[in-house]
Amino acid sequence: MAASYIIIVLLVFTAGTLMPMVKGDICTEDLGACDDGCNSRCTSAHPGAKAGCDLNNNTPVCRCYFDCPPPSPPPYSKTCKLSLGIWGENCSDEDCSSECAAKYPGPQQGIGYCYSVGAPFYTSCFCQYKC
Repeated sequence: MAASYIIIVLLVFTAGTLMPMVKGDICTEDLGACDDGCNSRCTSAHPGAKAGCDLNNNTPVCRCYFDCPPPSPPPYSKTCKLSLGIWGENCSDEDCSSECAAKYPGPQQGIGYCYSVGAPFYTSCFCQYKC
């Protein structure tokens, strides 16, 4: 019983350590003519990359293979909210929205609204904008 348990543990450990690590996608870049400098051009452009000569329309081309960088998120992809403070009974959606549009212009699309928690003198101006 103990011997079979040890064998199972060893198999699980060996399988887990010998399995290849999964990396991201592989990107390629053509670096001109395939010559003696192909590998050095590739590794200087992308450290750790591998170069190879591939035929492109019967012409040997230096092609560099490297791990793709992670995608960058698009600018202003989230919506954020922020209070501009308590404006009290004088808070109007029009003034609040103007203030937010000035604070978060253009692509951030700042818009404002008044929000009250309880009594009117606790009314706050909130901005909603792309961030």
